[in-house]
Amino acid sequence: MESQHQKWVNISYLALAILVGYIVFSGGMKISGTYDLEARVRNIELLMRILSIVCGALLFLFLYKHEKSNQFMNEVVVELSRVTWPTQKETTSATIVVIIFVIISGLVLGLFDYIWTVVMKNVL
Repeated sequence: MESQHQKWVNISYLALAILVGYIVFSGGMKISGTYDLEARVRNIELLMRILSIVCGALLFLFLYKHEKSNQFMNEVVVELSRVTWPTQKETTSATIVVIIFVIISGLVLGLFDYIWTVVMKNVL
């Protein structure tokens, strides 16, 4: 199934494969450090790099060939193209409102905490 959005789907598959490859490499290096595999296995870092590349490539190929995942991801891209994204002005004003309410909430909670602390010191 080849659609007009397949390029974006493949890019997302590639990004996921790279992320999984990085996770496999990082996890493998942590495990090899924990069990001191550097001293036991020559070129453990090269082996971990090859393993991570193979895992990433297998994941990419699986997702690329899997019809249901392609159909699902194409539907996701179509839905994202229908989203009405906010303008920069709307985003800025919403961010300012959030910051103001966070400050107000922090002040109110700080006041309650101060009052509660004073009450507890006088009671105890």
